[in-house]
Amino acid sequence: MEPEVLLEVSNSRRTLIAVVEQDDRTAYFYIFPSELLNTKYSPRPCWLRNLQPAPEKRDIAAMKEGLAPMLEARFCNHPAGKPPLNAEKLQVVWTEEEDGAAVLYEGEILGVIPGWTLYSDEQNVAYAADCIGAGEKDQLMPLGPVGKNAMYGKIAAAKEFWEEWSSETSQAWGPLQERYLKSYEAAFGPLQKYYAIDGGQWPPMGLARFEKDDVVYFLTLGVGIRPMPWVELWYNDRAPNFRRMELAMAIKKSDFTEAEMMSMAGLISGVADRPWKLLTWLGEGHTILSQELPKPFESVIVTKGAGNSPAVEMPVVYGDPVNLYWMLPITQLERAYAHHMPDAGSLLINKLAENDIYYMATKRPELSFE
Repeated sequence: MEPEVLLEVSNSRRTLIAVVEQDDRTAYFYIFPSELLNTKYSPRPCWLRNLQPAPEKRDIAAMKEGLAPMLEARFCNHPAGKPPLNAEKLQVVWTEEEDGAAVLYEGEILGVIPGWTLYSDEQNVAYAADCIGAGEKDQLMPLGPVGKNAMYGKIAAAKEFWEEWSSETSQAWGPLQERYLKSYEAAFGPLQKYYAIDGGQWPPMGLARFEKDDVVYFLTLGVGIRPMPWVELWYNDRAPNFRRMELAMAIKKSDFTEAEMMSMAGLISGVADRPWKLLTWLGEGHTILSQELPKPFESVIVTKGAGNSPAVEMPVVYGDPVNLYWMLPITQLERAYAHHMPDAGSLLINKLAENDIYYMATKRPELSFE
């Protein structure tokens, strides 16, 4: 029997597709990368249940035939098999980062593929409710009871998050938007202009313009609604301190034309959704190429401003601090320096600071690296 697709659900940016399949032997949950990303990331499987009596040993025969293997008897809680899954009782819940997901059956978790497994073959792990054990090199692990696995809390929080934002009567954005603008106006004075930069997609994102002391400021709001992919893998327990961000640019008004400043504002808009469109993340020291910058600049470096940036009291979002990252224009030579060795982005930030260049875009001479 050919596997039957019971459920297929993409994340909001269609970078990943969650699929539940079953044949007459077993049921599986998969996350597949989109065509755009299938050379960068691999599909990830999660066994859900056997529909026939479990084999005593690893199901090598099925794998040789290109079939999804059944789980051996000693590792599943139903060695005699379980009834087939009913498609109408299935639900997929994406994590808030949208790089991992859980499949629920009648409201209970059947399997989880964590987001961080996407980025490391060594940590390609999935959790199944009906799995009760695993071999030393197995990639399927028991989900275990509620309270024993952090995945329960993560999926419960994600379910609540999506329900809050998907409701037609959701009031989530209004109060959050107001908190952002209040913080920004406290630092930069009255709002001059506001641009929607979400392109009609969720989440709502805006770009606010302010002017103060011959400096034009552009700051995003709403980007931090979503935690960024990758961060959980890099920072583990410290991830809450790095996974949310807003972007900003400070531009010396007398150095650039209005057209040049608006072009730079367009760069911010384009970068705002980048972590979720490309399944990546942004942090201090990262660089981004752009053709929207006035010469001689050809990139920006992401920085917190080396302690010299304006004091902005950022709102707390879902219990996490939100990082305000300034996008500072740099030249091709400066960008090359930021990539000449691992973590050299922070070296460039320090060298810029030594030349009193912290966060503001100005017409300035290129740094020398002799």
